[in-house]
Amino acid sequence: MTRRSAGLWAGLIAITVSTIILRVAEPLGIRAGGGVLLRFARLVLGPVIEGLGIDELWVAAGLPGPSSMLFGLAFRYLAGFGMVFFYVFALERVLPASGLVKGAVFALLPWLGAVLVVMPLVGAGAFGLREVPLSGAVYFFVVNLSFGVVLGVLYDKFRKAWGGSLRHTSSSVG
Repeated sequence: MTRRSAGLWAGLIAITVSTIILRVAEPLGIRAGGGVLLRFARLVLGPVIEGLGIDELWVAAGLPGPSSMLFGLAFRYLAGFGMVFFYVFALERVLPASGLVKGAVFALLPWLGAVLVVMPLVGAGAFGLREVPLSGAVYFFVVNLSFGVVLGVLYDKFRKAWGGSLRHTSSSVG
């Protein structure tokens, strides 16, 4: 079992859990303001995508548009796996403590990036408070914390269950 495989499984579960938690916000009456990273990507990449004609090819192929739920979920998983691999290959081995603590500490990084950089850049203000109430901002923190904790705990458990020290090579097949 490779680090990559353990990360994929732990990441898939962590992204799914945090997505479900985010999705239940609205039925619970909480405005948590999901989709900020996608708005940021549109802001930064939109002109490039249009300039290259990718948007026209996308529509011509009949693929779901950026405002569709399917596109949003695909983007969420893509961004989530980017964070998973950053955790697995860059941070996990240097953070001290248990998987739970490592995951919680890691969760602070994307959360701080979102609330202090991404949200202000898309006009939502620091912590998103121009668009969501304080309860929504706190809920967004809980979503990010759940992602990090589930990732940290499961990655640690998978690593221990699948042989303790996982191989860390690019040639390993996971």
